[in-house]
Formats: sequence, C-alpha cells, structure tokens
Amino acid sequence: MRLFLLCLACVSFVGLSQEKRQPPPLPDFPDYPAISKVTENTHGEVYFSSVTPGDYKWLVLPEQTLATTTVKGQLFLPPGASADNPVPAMVILHGSGGILPSRELAYGQWMADHGIAGLVVNSYEARGVTEETPYGLRVAIVSDADETADAYSALTFLNQHPAINPEKIGLMGFSYGGMATRAALDSRIQQNMAPQVSPFALHLDYYGPCHFDLQTAKTTGAPLFSLRGAEDKSNDLEACARLENRLRDAGSAVGSTIFPSAGHGWEMATPRQFIATLNPAPCKQVLLENGDWQIDGTTIAVPAELSRQEQYHFRLGLLGQMQQSCMSEGYIMGQDKQTHSLSNLLLAQYTAAYLLN
Repeated sequence: MRLFLLCLACVSFVGLSQEKRQPPPLPDFPDYPAISKVTENTHGEVYFSSVTPGDYKWLVLPEQTLATTTVKGQLFLPPGASADNPVPAMVILHGSGGILPSRELAYGQWMADHGIAGLVVNSYEARGVTEETPYGLRVAIVSDADETADAYSALTFLNQHPAINPEKIGLMGFSYGGMATRAALDSRIQQNMAPQVSPFALHLDYYGPCHFDLQTAKTTGAPLFSLRGAEDKSNDLEACARLENRLRDAGSAVGSTIFPSAGHGWEMATPRQFIATLNPAPCKQVLLENGDWQIDGTTIAVPAELSRQEQYHFRLGLLGQMQQSCMSEGYIMGQDKQTHSLSNLLLAQYTAAYLLN
C-alpha cells in the first residue's frame, strides 16, 4: 500500500514524469538563531520551539517522539503594551501559498493597530520550504497538522511574554491555516500540545476547506467563527456546515458567515480569477479512532514510528491518492475589496467581544 501510494504521488500529485520514481529530497530544517528570550519589549522577528507531526494522528494520539523544530514568527506589538498593561494577542497561520504581505502580514499590523499583539507564524520556512518550492511539494512537506502544532507552540511562547494577557489569545488562519485553526479546537490536541496553558480564547477560520473530519468529540470550549465565499469551490458549504455542527455539539459556540459573491483569498493583491490548482473539496477524509484515515470509504493505514523522511513519503502518497480519486481542479481566487472590508468589520466585532472585553 505505501509503495503504491508513493508511486502515485511521484507521477500524479507533484507532476513528476513517468521516468522519475523518487520524489525530490526532503529539505533540511533551516539554521535558525537560538530560541528567543522574551522580555516585555520583545517584538519583530522571534523564534520559538515546535514539533513536526506530519499527520493529525500524532496530535490526537502522540505515541512517538516528534522531530523538534524551530519556528520563526513576526510579532507585532501594540504601542503601550507592557508588563503593567498586558494586551490580548492573535496567532496568525498562513495559507498554502505561504505568508502574503497583503494578508498575514497585513493582519499582524491590523492587530497591533487595534490594541492586539499579532504573531504571524511561518510554518513553511521552519521546515525548509522556500518560494522556489513547487506548490504540490509545499503541502507535502508541511501539513496543516504541522501548522496546528505550531499554533499551540506559539500559544505557549506568547504565554511567556510579560506584555501579553495569556487568557486573551486568539487563533486565526487562512485556507490551509483555516483548516489548522479549526482542528486546534479539538481538546485532544490541546491536551497533548499545550495542557499547561489556557486554550485559545477565539478561533477564526477564513475559508478553510472542509474535506477532512477529525471526529472531534470534545472541543476546548472556545468559540469558532468561519468566513467563506459562496463562489469559492474549495469550500463545500454543506460539508463545512456538517463539521461546524459537529464542533457545536462537541462544546463550542460556532458561527458562520457566507459572503454571496466572494471567492477564495479575497485579501490577496492578485486579481480575482479562476486558478487551476489542487482542490480537495470533493474528498471525504475521516480520521478514525486509531489514527488511520478513511478516504471516500477506503481506509489508509498511517504507519507507526515514522521518521520525518517517512512522513514525507507517506503524505506524498496520501495526497497522490486523493488527487487521483477525488480532487477537482481549481477555484476562484483573488482580490475582492468589498468582501475584504466586510470581513474586517466582522473581525473587529469578534476581537472586541472575545479578546478586548
């Protein structure tokens, strides 16, 4: 099974020719500076420790030692934040395209302008992905489970910051990061990743695709709000509603806003247009109790005790099978100033109610 999936990934998922049977090598972790020592004035480029699970199995069932990773973040600190005047914070997770100046970095600054510290997390660079890395390989090298792990590592890091209120830290993510933001509501992940600190006070999922279900039985209790576009075919709105109902039943207040004329990535600087790219929306991916995946009724065993290299090969195969069996091609993406403005009005309401109150 594993060899079959790997071959599919080499030929189909990452676009390698029939003659090439091995995927590109896994990049090394970058040679980062030491973990940042935090004071009340710490801001700008920061470094904190995380892990690389590769798959959600190792977040809900942490049965193996995970590779330690150093992650770089950009911390935007509001004027006047201090140990005597601690401020709320928002952890910001990037989409599968990586950190964009018009989106993740802009929202880091938006937070600071509104009295909230914003920490933009770079999960890609922490695992060797660069701007030259092809898109298909980016999502094979770094999974949304890795982003979820980084979110909780960022939460732990911010709890050490004297100028940040540890009870008022939110999490928001875009697309790939939206999936991770939603997954982070699962109480198993919170207990396995950061049991020593208070959970996130707020989760904001910006158009995170809804093709996978962790079968969350209990959430952290924090509220979740999602923002989606009716013309964004990467979001199956019925599947999203089912997932959100599950999370509601599992203990969280859940709200959803669907913008009727919006596509995907409305904060982007590039023009709105149809983009031919990998789209997992038609897939039905369910995490079983033992940590294996079921994809459209077929069970895929997640092997135990995987090295980082083996995780990479397994994920290539998993995504390769999904591309062959259920993925569609593309969706509308790009700048939509009206939706961007409307979503910012909602963001101001959410942060005022759950972080600034």
